[in-house]
Amino acid sequence: MKSSDTLDWYPSLLPNVKLILGKAVVAVGRQGRAINTRTLIEYLYVVQKRKMKPDDRVALKTAISVLNDNQLKHGHI
Repeated sequence: MKSSDTLDWYPSLLPNVKLILGKAVVAVGRQGRAINTRTLIEYLYVVQKRKMKPDDRVALKTAISVLNDNQLKHGHI
């Protein structure tokens, strides 16, 4: 499931995805780690293991997909 497909099918989740990404940026920044796509994805995978409501889980998977797509398009290896 790609982020572009998910956002087309679930436009009402966009505010939740932005909220999840914002919380991830703040949490990673508090840890003193570099704020980049890789660290945000790692943080979100840790958060994904917690028990969540189904709507939040879909938004979290969408946020991870958005970050993965961003990393594929703009990442430099």
